[in-house]
Amino acid sequence: RILIGIEEESDFQVVGRLIGPKGANMKNIVEKVPDAKIRIRGRGSRFLEGPQQVESTDPLMICVTASRSESFETAATLVEELLRKVQSEYARYCQRRGRPEPMHAVLRE
Repeated sequence: RILIGIEEESDFQVVGRLIGPKGANMKNIVEKVPDAKIRIRGRGSRFLEGPQQVESTDPLMICVTASRSESFETAATLVEELLRKVQSEYARYCQRRGRPEPMHAVLRE
């Protein structure tokens, strides 16, 4: 699990930025690491879980799984790079709107 550290909001659309146009960002990672699976889950993800098919109330996160440890490391590193890029975009977004700049760290759990 890699915490995103940004709440989903309609103006910034962090989930859409992570997924990319037509899923391009996720497809790019999976093309480089075919046995990796990547899911965005948590509040605002629109990912429905469990038998009741409801969105988790956990903070937004990216979940990475792979069948081999080296594949997991490669996929997780690519996800972290993407997340750093989106976090930088969010800092600029906040700056332009006169909001305090958030302090972000990419945290893998």
